[in-house]
Amino acid sequence: MWDPEEDFQKKMKLTDDDDVDDVMVIGIDFGTTYSGVAWATVEDFEGDQINLITTWPGTGREEGKVPTELFYEDDKIMWGYEIPVDGDPIRWFKLLLLKDEDLDDELRSSEFILRGRKMLKENNKTAIELIADYLRELWQYTIEQITKSRGESIVEAMTFHVVITIPAIWKGYARQGMEAAARQSGILASRPAGQTTLSFAPEPEAAALSTLSEPGRKPKQGDVFMICDAGGGTVDLISYEVGQSDPLAINEAVEGTGGLHGGIFIDEAFEAICKSRLGRRWDRLSKAGIKEIMKGEWEHAIKPQFKLGNTAKEFIVGIPAEAFGKSSLDDESREPLIKKGRIHFKSSHIQQAFTNSFNGIDRLIDEQIQKAKAKGLRVTGIILVGGLGASPYLYDHAKLKYASSGISILQSGGMKPRTAICRGAVFKGFLDGMNSGELAIPNLGMLDSPITITSTVSRASFGVSLKMPWDASLYSEEDKVWDTDEHVWKATNQMNWYLKRGENVVKKEPIRSSFYQTYRKDPGRAFTVSLLQCDDAIAPKRRTSNVVSLCEIKCTINKPYSAFDDFVNNKGERLKKFSYELEMVPSGAAVEFVVYFDGQKQGTQNAKVVFG
Repeated sequence: MWDPEEDFQKKMKLTDDDDVDDVMVIGIDFGTTYSGVAWATVEDFEGDQINLITTWPGTGREEGKVPTELFYEDDKIMWGYEIPVDGDPIRWFKLLLLKDEDLDDELRSSEFILRGRKMLKENNKTAIELIADYLRELWQYTIEQITKSRGESIVEAMTFHVVITIPAIWKGYARQGMEAAARQSGILASRPAGQTTLSFAPEPEAAALSTLSEPGRKPKQGDVFMICDAGGGTVDLISYEVGQSDPLAINEAVEGTGGLHGGIFIDEAFEAICKSRLGRRWDRLSKAGIKEIMKGEWEHAIKPQFKLGNTAKEFIVGIPAEAFGKSSLDDESREPLIKKGRIHFKSSHIQQAFTNSFNGIDRLIDEQIQKAKAKGLRVTGIILVGGLGASPYLYDHAKLKYASSGISILQSGGMKPRTAICRGAVFKGFLDGMNSGELAIPNLGMLDSPITITSTVSRASFGVSLKMPWDASLYSEEDKVWDTDEHVWKATNQMNWYLKRGENVVKKEPIRSSFYQTYRKDPGRAFTVSLLQCDDAIAPKRRTSNVVSLCEIKCTINKPYSAFDDFVNNKGERLKKFSYELEMVPSGAAVEFVVYFDGQKQGTQNAKVVFG
């Protein structure tokens, strides 16, 4: 919900004479396990053409996405498919942006998080630095591919707007970390055509934009579609009601939700099954041997093809000979049987790898359905997208569980489930340009949009804590404090909420509140405004343990202490008072907070957002 970019990065200043056709939107789906890129000019977008990058270094086959993996060797960075078979790449570093307290206990101690943190130390890198290294390689390759497609002179003349997708469940500090990584990567480097601008889009929102507007989809007014974006790390759900079918206009029906139930947890479960069956033989495997099993046998063969109804089928996984040493290649003492160095899994064994993740996805879906029912709405369809969303087993599982309730289960074919998010990021870039009066891309409003999001729902409450004049009928005795500056009793820890969880963000008007701080001596030029958030379903009236810090806006006061307003307290003492205003401004699916001194809005040069 938090967008630290000031007024959607109003740095792209085009004049009325500039040609809007010189704008290119590039969407980046930076995923936990795989990443993808899509792009379009205005002409492309008007012609319903969003271009995908499907050829990648290190592989001869077309792929909609590239592995989010890095390998460092002799001061050289290798990425994606380039990494050698015997290399031990750094993976899952996207999740390393999250603080330990924002991971549940099981995830915090999971092998891939521990392994990822170990690799950070071994390579003397932070998560932001790893992401920056990866984005640098991805960006340079992206520009090369776009240039090959359109020509160097045309691309050089284009002004870029980049949209990076992020999990909807991410906190503000993780989003700010992504912004820092993008800047370090060179994505925003100076170009002759003008300033490259950057924005972020929630992954499920991007998925909704691309999937609901696909040719062949014919949503009817009143339909409620749930987008289940099942990626490598996170699974995000968001439900939209169709308010208008032609042109398509949708509004977020209920508050979205998400969790860490993605494909890597299924991979981890399968690896644990293999380890358990092989025992000490697993420890003899080299990194290349483990990669052969997990990538070749599992990720590229069994996992994407596994589905219900194959109860009689065996799934055979070849184990490199190094695991057996001089011992027998056969072990039929228990299931799954090992014959001639190959594990013969039954369908029931493979299903075990999916169980925990699918249980988590079921809980999220059930929660969305119940929220819709509580508002008098009925979910009519579930659209599966993302890498795990392409799984035939997830499709079969969802159909078996929900089709009897009259809910249709939809799944795009081919590369589309894997590229829905980066394609949606391009939609998001253009739609924000069309709908935002602040976004300086003139004339974009003249474009015909195939889809519009008319409202979104806040997933948390946002506000500030303040002291109020004491009133025994309103406040708790535990909050009663003596204000030594003003010489009055006050109630501390009282919350002023700008936006409450469940409220419609788009329909909220800008809200500006006035505050002041008293001083007995010169406080200097630094001034900090603390913003708080709460995930409780009902926002509390006073600050509780569930009200936590969102961020701080660190401001610079551009006037001397002597110019502060005079203030005389109840004791007759003369103090100084500094007044300011804090305004919440809805901005698309997010909100921004802006500080005003003396009626003047503080820009990024005087107000820096810092997440804890």
